[in-house]
This record gives sequence, C-alpha cells and structure tokens, in this order.
Amino acid sequence: MGHGVRGSRRRAAETEGRLTSAPQTTSSAPAFPSGAEDLRLPKPPGFIRSFFTRHPWLLDSLIAAAYAVPVGIASLVLFVLTVMGAAPWGDDPVRSSPIFAGAALYVTAAVSVGLLFRRHVPVITATICAVALLVPISPASQADGLPMMFALYALAVYRTARSAWIWVAIAVAASTGSLLIYSPDDLAGNIGNAVLSALVFVIATLVGITFGNRRRYIQALLDRAAQLARERDQRAQLAAAAERARIAREMHDIVAHSLTVIVALSDGAEASLDRSPETAREAVRQTGITARRALADVRRSLGVLTEAPGAADAALAPQPGVSELPELIASFRAAGLPVRYTVHGDPPADPVLQLTVFRVLQEALTNALRYAVQVTAVDVVLAYDSGGITIEVSDDGIDPGRGAPSAGSGRGIIGMRERVAVYGGRVETGPAGSRGWRVRAVLPVAAVTMPTHPAAPAPAAAPAPAPVPTSDGDR
Repeated sequence: MGHGVRGSRRRAAETEGRLTSAPQTTSSAPAFPSGAEDLRLPKPPGFIRSFFTRHPWLLDSLIAAAYAVPVGIASLVLFVLTVMGAAPWGDDPVRSSPIFAGAALYVTAAVSVGLLFRRHVPVITATICAVALLVPISPASQADGLPMMFALYALAVYRTARSAWIWVAIAVAASTGSLLIYSPDDLAGNIGNAVLSALVFVIATLVGITFGNRRRYIQALLDRAAQLARERDQRAQLAAAAERARIAREMHDIVAHSLTVIVALSDGAEASLDRSPETAREAVRQTGITARRALADVRRSLGVLTEAPGAADAALAPQPGVSELPELIASFRAAGLPVRYTVHGDPPADPVLQLTVFRVLQEALTNALRYAVQVTAVDVVLAYDSGGITIEVSDDGIDPGRGAPSAGSGRGIIGMRERVAVYGGRVETGPAGSRGWRVRAVLPVAAVTMPTHPAAPAPAAAPAPAPVPTSDGDR
C-alpha cells in the first residue's frame, strides 16, 4: 500500500516536471488585433521574382537580348538577301527594296535599345515599338507585336493604366494599318490578324495593370509604415519633452520651496539658540517636518519613473490642492514671513486646477522669502468668481535684485506662466511701486463649485527674523 502511494506520487511528480519543462504551446489560432483580419496584405514574392527585383537591369538585358539576337539575325539576313536580289517577299515592290531592309535593320536596333530602357522611358519605348509594327521583319506579323506587348506592360506598371490603354489603341491602329498596307487584298486574314493583335495587346495591358496596382499598393504600404514610424518617434519625443518639462516644474517647485523654508528655519534657529531655546527647538522641529514633506513630494513626483505599477500606495497619493494652502501658509509664517491670507469665493473642483493654484502661490511666496529684504507684510489674495480665478501675492520688501545682475535660472516665473497658460491665463510680475514686488495670475475658469475654502490659521510667532536673501534670479 505504501509502495503504491509512493509510486503514484513519484509518477505524478515526474508528470508535473515534464509538463513544467515542456514548452507551453497552444493549438488555437494566433490572436490578431482588432481589424487586422480585414487587412489584405500582399504575399511576399518568390525567389525568382525577388532576384529580378533586386537586379532589374539584368532582366531588361535578358529581354532585350532575347529580342535582339534572333530578330537582329533575321533583319541582317533580310538585308543581305534584299541586296543580292533574293528577297523573301516575292514581287512586293515595297518590302523587296534595300531601303525597307535597311529600315528594318535600324528599327530592330532601336527596339532592342528601347526594351533595355523600358522602365525609365516607357513612352519612348512604346513609340519605337509602334513604329516597328509598320516595318514587319517576318511574314508572320504577330511576331512583330512582341516588343509592343512589353512596352504596354511597362506603361501599365511604371506609368498609369490610362496611358497604357491609349497606347493599346495606337498599337492596334498601327498593326491594322500595317496589314492594310502590305496585304490589302486579304480582307479576312487582315481582320483575323487585327483581332488577334488587339487581344494580345489587351492581355499584356491587363497583366501590366495588375502588377502595377500591386506594386503601387506595396509602395503605399511601405510609405504609410514609414510615415507611421516617423509620427510614432515624433510623438515619443514630444511626450518625453513634455514629461521632462513637467517633472522639472514639479521638482523646481518642491525643491526650491522646501530648501528655502529649511534655510530660513535653520538660520532662525541658529540666531535664537542662545536667547530663546524654545523658539530654536520649534524651528528645528519645523525644519524636520518640511524636509520630510519635501521628501514625500519628491518620491511622489518621481514615482512614475521608478516605481513598478501597484508598488506602493504612497506613490499614488494625490497632488496638493487648495485644502493644503493653510498648511503652506503656516510653513512660511513659521519661517518668518508675515503672510496675510485672504480668500473670496469657493475654489474649483478640478484637482489639476487646484494644483496650479497651489504651485503658483508656493512659487510666489518662495520668491518673497528668498529675495525680499525687510519685509513687514506679504498679502496673499485668492479670489474665485464666475469669471475665473485671480491670485495676487505682494510684499513691501526691498528687492536686492533691482539694478543687479541675476544669478538664478529664472525657471520659477517660467513655470508659473506655463501652468497658467494651459488654461489660457496670464501671469504679471514686477515691482509694486517704489518698494515691494507683486505677482498676479489670472485663470479664466467658467465655474467654481466646491465647498467654502477653510479659514487660514492664525499667524504664528516667527521663530527668527527673515533670512538674509541670496540672489537666485527667479524674479
């Protein structure tokens, strides 16, 4: 009993191992994208056709040689016999003359050269072949129509079907005229030969139209594929550029704001360490809070580049909105910036628009903290109404950048303008009279529908004076 169970388990394990090591195949039909089964893609050409497609001059040389060698020999023999007075045309005075024999020899050479260049000058080739129908080399006039068949095929493939049909009519007229010139008495034979020549010319033209349409269809597919590839690469480049610009804006807003607040808090803590340890301790605590918040924002912004899908819920946290504005104002007040915050109306429900408002206010307050000197008041006015949103941040500090060269990158104001321009708005920045700086942004939004904005917290005691500014040129 035990041996039977162990044997059954061993066989089951061996079977499972074979199934695991064997390649996973399925007998079901491969899955195609929606609509792919409706595509009528051409079959790839065979070896012979592929070879001659890669070597077109070789094929044209073989066709020209296949005509020039036998017909050239026949023309040369005809010329010699005519000169010797033993022409095979009997008592026909036209074809028995040396002039006709010399013309036949000349036409044979011209047709051979025309067949060699039929891809490049099909109209000239068709003209030469139509003239050759008027100078028959052999009594069997159907043999003189072979070059015209190749010419009609080349017209249909390398020009248009319309031009091929026009030359079919010309070729039939030339062939019928040749029959009437050289055999005017054989009416029944002439009609039969004319119908046979017309049928041969039509068949050659239809074959050429078929291959020409296939050739143009394949070329259209190749051109379309190349165009789609170019558009795909361009879209990828534009998307990458837009994503780089977005990440650059977010990182600038996060890093510039957080580092500015951290520097201000650190300077305040150092200045008040001896005379007010409690204030210094509070400044250090605010520094840690700001740094941790900045680190979380950086992780959230870069999470799309580094985190796998579903890796962490923190990476999927929403971007800040107007509900975080009181906390933002409090952080600047803790850094020593005397901010007065006023809100009119109800904020919009769009989270992207809320992020724009948050980033514009964050950048404007960061500039005031970094650049303004001897600030006594910073007024923040945020107005929501039916016509849009107005953001205004003004301070009464001294701008150290007036009359001095800028040492910053200027990305702050550029980032604000790019964010506001998405909604068709505008940003105005500049001195506010003889003292102070003003930032005013207007976003034309149609409707504002959200609960009333929460009240701003009471101003907190500044742990230290405003930090000594460093000229960064964002203004």
